[in-house]
Amino acid sequence: MGLTFTLTSFTCTSPFIGTILVSTAQGNWKMPLLGMLVFSTVFALPFFVLATVPRLLHSLPRSGGWLNSVKVVMGFLEVAAAVKFLSNVDLVWGAAYAGSNGPFYGWAFTRELVLAIWIVIGLAISAYILGFFRMKLDSPVKRLSTLRIIFAGSFFAICIYLATGIFGRKLGELESFLPPKNAESSLNILGNKNEELHWITNDIEGAKRQAKLQNKRIFVDFTGYTCTNCRWMEANIFPQANVREALDQFVLVRLYTDGEGEIYERQQQFEQDLFGTVALPYYAIIDADGKPIAAYPGLTRSSSEFIDFLNKGKQN
Repeated sequence: MGLTFTLTSFTCTSPFIGTILVSTAQGNWKMPLLGMLVFSTVFALPFFVLATVPRLLHSLPRSGGWLNSVKVVMGFLEVAAAVKFLSNVDLVWGAAYAGSNGPFYGWAFTRELVLAIWIVIGLAISAYILGFFRMKLDSPVKRLSTLRIIFAGSFFAICIYLATGIFGRKLGELESFLPPKNAESSLNILGNKNEELHWITNDIEGAKRQAKLQNKRIFVDFTGYTCTNCRWMEANIFPQANVREALDQFVLVRLYTDGEGEIYERQQQFEQDLFGTVALPYYAIIDADGKPIAAYPGLTRSSSEFIDFLNKGKQN
């Protein structure tokens, strides 16, 4: 049950299911059938395995005082996860009031604040594992085992790693779960401001006008405030020198589709009408009149593959 709930809680399934529903509404039944079959199989698999091999349950370790420590540590981690989701709410609600005048990076739960809270939680976990404080049902820590020291040291090392992110350093895979970085922040000491690209935000008509003036095509980034894969691409693919050089050939526009308000509904409808999907992230190249040239769905970890897509849409 825990594994199944983890899959349902921590995976971004809405764009996947939304795209399938749109495909179904358009009369296509084969791909939706296959998609929902895969979707349901993943969630049913843990129950199927345990039902066919019930002795696996007996191989699980016995409960005891150690299990209460695991429960407390997981409780701290749940608080850390809650902060991440609160930052998503902050981004979406804040964007509804901020309008379309540039990117919005949250009012209360900024990237730096989220990291600071995670560091405090990490230090609390380390102190708890080392026995500096106890919860009501905990057994007393009579001696520090090697395993306890390893776990406490690991969480402390993670805290140091997170602290570098506060000062602008990229945190790799973790960037997916953080609010976007503000390049203008006074704490951006370890970051590279020169790698930041200039984006037009939530204004496709403005992008078309600029494309006509500059005789360029438009690179459209259909993205979302709560889209983890979007954050990963923005932090790990776009800043790469060769990708950035290729993107400089286009007028760049970023269209958010998951905010509250008419503009976000209109941009989601624009994506659906033009490309038949509402998936995020979704990248497209169009000309100054809005005619589609090329499209690239989803996340990729290959910069060369993404550059190949950009080269297909270059102005001749």
